[in-house]
Amino acid sequence: MTCCGPLTLLAAAMCVAAASLVSPEAASRGQGPDTAAAHHKVGVEHHLQRSLDAASREYARALELDPPRTPTPGQLEIVHRFAPRVHAQRDELFPLKDFAAILHPDERLIAYHLFWEDDIDFPEDNDPCDHEVMWVRYSADTRSLEQVWTYFHGRILEGGEPALRDARAHGMRARVNAQWGKHGSMPAGWESLPILANTGDIERQYLTLDKPITLKQYNEATHRKLSTEGRRLLDHPMARRLGWPQRFNGTWEDFVDFSRVVETREFLDRAKMVQVSRWNSATIDQHFLPYNFRPKTEWPE
Repeated sequence: MTCCGPLTLLAAAMCVAAASLVSPEAASRGQGPDTAAAHHKVGVEHHLQRSLDAASREYARALELDPPRTPTPGQLEIVHRFAPRVHAQRDELFPLKDFAAILHPDERLIAYHLFWEDDIDFPEDNDPCDHEVMWVRYSADTRSLEQVWTYFHGRILEGGEPALRDARAHGMRARVNAQWGKHGSMPAGWESLPILANTGDIERQYLTLDKPITLKQYNEATHRKLSTEGRRLLDHPMARRLGWPQRFNGTWEDFVDFSRVVETREFLDRAKMVQVSRWNSATIDQHFLPYNFRPKTEWPE
């Protein structure tokens, strides 16, 4: 019989406790705790690397551990009430192909996901859509909005009072302006919002990178690039086959003419892609879309 001292017993207890946090399957894959958060994180990592089968397996496990819920009639009413007013540029070439909403189960947040047919700068990315997203936080009485955010090329824009004032004037439906061809989403009052350009921006040669600029200045640079140099990969065969324009043929005023209205409520009524979940990417992958999309930021806060 082996004699075990206190330190040996303590070590053994710690090993048992640690093992209880990891399932044998997860441990064998070296992916850490068998939790929804852990599996979702790994799923997003696979997804960003275009390992789609692996991503879907992780997403499925995340939702097995923390299943999404079908919204109640009251929750559907909230989603419908606050569905954004989407304004595309007048001559937008890519239609909005799908639209979905996900309610956070614990916070007063809704993520509205927009799936445009494509992105003019990325004919080679093998993504059959351009995934954009905006979020709203609604009040405790569910009658008004408290904040509006939009996703803009890797950044989150906070709409603030101008966006809320515009929403109040339109039945509490926030406005989203979508860039021509590129679909960066901008709230009402976008012109004066601050943004810091970086070396990852396609328009970087037309931008000031060392200090904040306004979103109007950023978009002016985007317009200059698209109307002179043109989009990325001008001679890509897929873009040629699909007949994508090489440049934006219009003035600055044309570029910011967001007069084409896309009615998102019609998408909600028709496709009914609404769930209650904290896991946006997994829910979209497992419940909504039969095609690939690029995962974006889950929640704004």
